[in-house]
Amino acid sequence: MTVELKEEARRIVTAHDPHAADDTASALQRLWLQVPATEGGARLVKAEIRAKFEVIGVPVPALSEIGKEIGKVAHKRVGDFLPLARLLWDDYGREGRLLASTFLGPMELAAPDQVMPTIEELARTCASWEDCDQLAMRALEPIVRKKPEDYLATMEDWVGDRNKWVRRAGITVIARLPMKRPEYTAMCLDMVEPALGDEDQDVRRAVSFAIRMGARGEPGPIVDFIKNQAHRTDAASIWVLCDAMRSMTRKSLPLFKELLPVYENWLKAVDPKSRRSVASAIDVLRSA
Repeated sequence: MTVELKEEARRIVTAHDPHAADDTASALQRLWLQVPATEGGARLVKAEIRAKFEVIGVPVPALSEIGKEIGKVAHKRVGDFLPLARLLWDDYGREGRLLASTFLGPMELAAPDQVMPTIEELARTCASWEDCDQLAMRALEPIVRKKPEDYLATMEDWVGDRNKWVRRAGITVIARLPMKRPEYTAMCLDMVEPALGDEDQDVRRAVSFAIRMGARGEPGPIVDFIKNQAHRTDAASIWVLCDAMRSMTRKSLPLFKELLPVYENWLKAVDPKSRRSVASAIDVLRSA
């Protein structure tokens, strides 16, 4: 992001009038439209959603830099900037959502009880895994990472929510905590376990992610967790447990070699549709 864009972002934010949030949002849109778009972001949103949801393809790093400039002011004036965040999320497409997610993070740290309900409401209207994950990591995760003892229970409630995007957002935040706080690895795995056999693929992918991220914290609890799932034979759970192992970093794989008998037993017990998934996980473990 150029210095000129940062300076313009600061100018827009400084002039923000909470009673004229449309003016601020339009000015920010004109700013991000100066950044060359890429196709990557656009492809993440399904075609049928794009018909009613603007997707330009502005790179995430550029939107993050603009959002950080907003956050420097917004965390001091939470009440003034919450309406702007909602407006950007509701009416300014993919770019507005990713921008709002970034400056909601500092606002949440400043006033979590005020901001978290808004984040939950926004999560219920996600259009793709991208806006869900960005909202989780940028807006929701900061306070959970700072005070897990106060906010992990809330995330556990999200895992059981009826809305698939709320579930995915909660799992994503829980999944990332062991990266910085490895002592929470076992607890985080227990929290995501109820979603292991979730009916939705986007949620199952988040659970697989949680298992892999836990390996970056403490590998031991991951081994115990998978051993404790040895009784499962349903296709959804087996897919998650195999995907997690197939996607594990090669450096980590030797730590899970002892799980080979678990996967070999699954190969004998699962339905034909799951056999290919299990066989690929076995190949990965044998090559570790």
